Amino acid sequence: MRSVDEILTVLDRTKPELERRFGVRRIGLYGSYACGTQIESSDIDLIVELKEPKFDALAGLYIYMEQLLEREVDIRRLSKKIDTPFMRRIEREALFV
Repeated sequence: MRSVDEILTVLDRTKPELERRFGVRRIGLYGSYACGTQIESSDIDLIVELKEPKFDALAGLYIYMEQLLEREVDIRRLSKKIDTPFMRRIEREALFV
């Protein structure tokens, strides 16, 4: 099981590639890993802001991140159009790189 610091380091190191390949503006960690409450079976929750919200980019990012982190991931997309209390909480609590 990876630590929060390891995950954030991986995200930070790969951010230029994520920008180039998938149009990622910002990426962050939220959920159990960000709160330090993860267990062995926890997935890794990521929040991303894309330059252009394209399905292909998000699908490719999903596959890429699961391979990179060697764990199931859940990706939520930040968008001004999706303004719910849940998404506002995620954005506040996320650890962005």
